[in-house]
Amino acid sequence: MMKSDEVQDLFERHREDVYRTTRRILRNDADAMDATQATFLNALQALPNLKEAEKFPGWLRRIAVNVALGMRRSRASERAFGDSVRSAEPPPALSADDYQVLKRAVDELPEDYRLPIVLHHSEGLSYEEISRIMDCPRGTVGTNIHRGLERLRLALAGSFAASDEVLVALLEGPPPMPPDSAYA
Repeated sequence: MMKSDEVQDLFERHREDVYRTTRRILRNDADAMDATQATFLNALQALPNLKEAEKFPGWLRRIAVNVALGMRRSRASERAFGDSVRSAEPPPALSADDYQVLKRAVDELPEDYRLPIVLHHSEGLSYEEISRIMDCPRGTVGTNIHRGLERLRLALAGSFAASDEVLVALLEGPPPMPPDSAYA
């Protein structure tokens, strides 16, 4: 069994990565904080099953993705999926109207396209890491990223002068993680 200070150290080292991953999936700060906490609870319960300690970060991220996807599925009936989009701030390079057009286009992507795009371009995960998280072949990840970006380009054609630059602005990242007091 791990000591309390060891658990706290793991939490502190991986908290922001887990939060960022869950925030990208859930698109809501409060839900991402809940998912972050649930991820660590699930990880602590399953930790005795982890055979190779060096695989902990990827193993934890997979738990985070699974928790966030599960939360999103269970909360989908509680509120409209796009609620968090209306409260999001646009990246500085975009007008509020352009940002809403872009967010809608991303939200309308099928999950099989949207999630790998976010994990690769926003989280910096490799195709292999995404393959393990999504439990699908590496080639499928690459194909889905390519097809998803093509769909976005088509959906945004004529909306923006430089749609690739706009996509980069969107994928720059979520708002910073709330201060530690939010977990108290």
